[in-house]
Amino acid sequence: MTNLSARLDLEWTRMGRRSALLDTVRRWNLVDPDDPPITSLDDLLRRTGLRCQPTPQSNALLGRLVERARTEPLAARMVLQRLLPGLLVIVRDEQRRSPGVDAFDVLLAEAWMSIVRYPVAARDRDIAARLLTDARHRAFTNPRRRRRVSESPCPPHRLHEPEARTDRSPFEELTGLLADARDHGLPQRDVEVVAGIVNHGSAAQLAVVVRMDARSVRYRRDQAIKRLRSYLREPRLLPVGPRPSTLTA
Repeated sequence: MTNLSARLDLEWTRMGRRSALLDTVRRWNLVDPDDPPITSLDDLLRRTGLRCQPTPQSNALLGRLVERARTEPLAARMVLQRLLPGLLVIVRDEQRRSPGVDAFDVLLAEAWMSIVRYPVAARDRDIAARLLTDARHRAFTNPRRRRRVSESPCPPHRLHEPEARTDRSPFEELTGLLADARDHGLPQRDVEVVAGIVNHGSAAQLAVVVRMDARSVRYRRDQAIKRLRSYLREPRLLPVGPRPSTLTA
């Protein structure tokens, strides 16, 4: 971890000495015309909220930089440097969980993917926090959940006991169940809430991502599971009324 983070800092220092890179960043017109011009790469990162409490202005500036990162590797590298303190906090926690794993190496790759795939239309109030959470889920939370499912194929909260062993993974079984139930009337919103919890690790984390009250997400989860259990007991058309098709507040 130390060597890789030190190399990133060294690379960043060298980047800061290249006036051509600063000229490129200035041509992106990330700051408002009335704001002072960008004096350095570090200056831009400070304005995006690095090592200080984020503001709506710093978050908006980071959002413009992240949007540029979809097509500009330099912008993605700048966002990665902006996230570095938060990434190191995650690494320290995860390294204690799994001392034999190079947590920083794993997290760095997923952080880059989170940056270049960030849905700019999401308009999160704290983009840095969203990127850090997404990277952590990709690198550690989701793999841990998959391992738990694999190691405990029939925990007490399972919807049903499998009648026989199959070659399908638990994920394939779940997606197959959701597809069948949807064909028999399961609302799309139920499919989305179950899939969202699988992807994000918990109802609480899904609530953060979709910006809903956690209690509402848990209620929708419980209703979805209730209908899935009903379908498993007797596969038939589910008696549910019209529901919105998207998971929104």
